[in-house]
Amino acid sequence: MKDKFLIIVTGKSGSGKSTFSSELSKILDAELIDFDNVSHQSLENEKIKKYLLSMFGDGIFENGKINRKALGKIVFNSKEKLKILNEICQKFIEDSVDEKIKTATKKYIILEYALLEQMKYFDLSDLKILITADDDTRHSRIILRDNISREYLKSREQHSPIFNTEIYDEIIDNNSNLIDNLSLVAEKIAKKIYKHQ
Repeated sequence: MKDKFLIIVTGKSGSGKSTFSSELSKILDAELIDFDNVSHQSLENEKIKKYLLSMFGDGIFENGKINRKALGKIVFNSKEKLKILNEICQKFIEDSVDEKIKTATKKYIILEYALLEQMKYFDLSDLKILITADDDTRHSRIILRDNISREYLKSREQHSPIFNTEIYDEIIDNNSNLIDNLSLVAEKIAKKIYKHQ
């Protein structure tokens, strides 16, 4: 990975990390790896599906596929069950991401995920970026984006990660709903990256 520049973008749900990552990837012409997409793919893996069936029952299935909302209602109400789910899917996710990094043809690689601080990629990265936003702003975005109730969001937020701000190279406060603001910040960070290359 010596020839590649690994950028971590993380933050709580609704902070704007996906929007920022997308803007930064356009400017840098970077490979963008969205862990949420890889995580969703893991739920289609037959081995994982069988394991989840044995752990959580057939109530999480709909037409042979895992209903993520039904699964979410179980795991977001139990720290222990959420940990089990993460452990089940982690190897699949890491194997998939490792392969994407290995085969990437671009110099810059952006990894975007809420739980990156807890993964091996955090220490391997060249630049660590944390996106923040206040809870009211985040919650409004999530409800609009995911079409969920405040009650469901409340249960989901119970196990929201806590970030150690001291270990990040850049912290971006994103309480604005204007994409132009994130674009400007992405341009500034891209200039810093180019300057130190």
